[in-house]
Amino acid sequence: MGRSYYVDDGVEKYFSKLIQQQKAYVTGLLIGQYSSQRDYAVLAAQTPQKEDQSEETKSGFSKLEGIDDEWVSMHASQLGHMLPGGLMVLGVFLMTSPDLSKDSQNVLRKLVFTVEKSSMKNRLWNFDDDDVSERVTLHICSATKKITCRTYDINDPKSTPKPADWKYQSSGLSWLTIDCSVRVDVTIPLTSSSLTYQERQKSIRLGLVKWAKEIEDSLVLFNGQVKDKSADLFEEQKKSSRSSSHYSPQIITANVLTAAAVKRDILNTIQARCEMLFEDMMLNGPSKGTENEVCPLPQRVFVPINGSSLKLCDYLFGDETSSDLQSHFLEIMDQEVEQNELEFPEKKCSCTQPEERESEPVSYNLESKPVDQANSSSKFLLNKGLLISTVVASIAVIISFYYII
Repeated sequence: MGRSYYVDDGVEKYFSKLIQQQKAYVTGLLIGQYSSQRDYAVLAAQTPQKEDQSEETKSGFSKLEGIDDEWVSMHASQLGHMLPGGLMVLGVFLMTSPDLSKDSQNVLRKLVFTVEKSSMKNRLWNFDDDDVSERVTLHICSATKKITCRTYDINDPKSTPKPADWKYQSSGLSWLTIDCSVRVDVTIPLTSSSLTYQERQKSIRLGLVKWAKEIEDSLVLFNGQVKDKSADLFEEQKKSSRSSSHYSPQIITANVLTAAAVKRDILNTIQARCEMLFEDMMLNGPSKGTENEVCPLPQRVFVPINGSSLKLCDYLFGDETSSDLQSHFLEIMDQEVEQNELEFPEKKCSCTQPEERESEPVSYNLESKPVDQANSSSKFLLNKGLLISTVVASIAVIISFYYII
């Protein structure tokens, strides 16, 4: 028996909107949560079109051979940075016209393995035996709306597809979030001040791997109690509820309420911020700052998903505004976000000397500025940031995160 995916009806509405665009084909990602008993799909996001793909569509010449799997994997990497703990990329979807449906399964197979390989790159943690290794592929015929759902075992490159059920839910799913703050202060020595940015990036990655091992070996206290790696964090609360005959209206998926998932979110957000910073270094060149210039990692920002208690996240550097975030959400998640929906739970780091950071006043710049829509629709632009030019790279940032359960 194959896996069953319980899907928020908002995903069905999103697919209907894509069908109305009457494109020859659309690729995209499926977002949700795996568990041992049920799998949940809560969002779908189409992959932004490349400039040459847009011209191809206008000319009326469009074939599935034109799908760039590396472009889709880049989209998956950027989107993965915007998912808080508990949510992940479940797989890929492909919407085609009937005449392009014949080769859809071959394309989907290639995409799902490429996306998974990309998501594993530079990750600071590894899957364990309790993790689900199957990823979903979904084909939608734009004319008949027929859906073909299959899964592949991403641990087996020769995996054969298995049929799976794709079930839309008319009633909304209920979710809980854990709100937590962590202070991370990591010092990573570099061997020489003349290192290239690529060499610095490699050295810091190695340092983060060692730090990640410490996080994985650490204990997580939940409401002052130590929980085992695979323990249900709400076990005591549920026992109390049963004894008092009080039942919560919220649904709890017990299998994913683990300390391991909380740790993964901490590791993911640090890895994402460092990647953004070093990508920017290589794109924008050297800084004109002093040798002891402090380079803060980007600030994590949350935004609620309409009609749900779920939240997505993104990252904001000091010289960026809410308009940049709105543009990025629209490009990567295909989600329109209002400025007043943005949540800033973290203090904005200042760019002063290390000893002055604690006394620096906190301020937020939420003024809007024009966004170059032409560039944002065709490129995966990374946030602008300051450069690290110190011999010792120090990471000191307050992290707030939501673990979706």
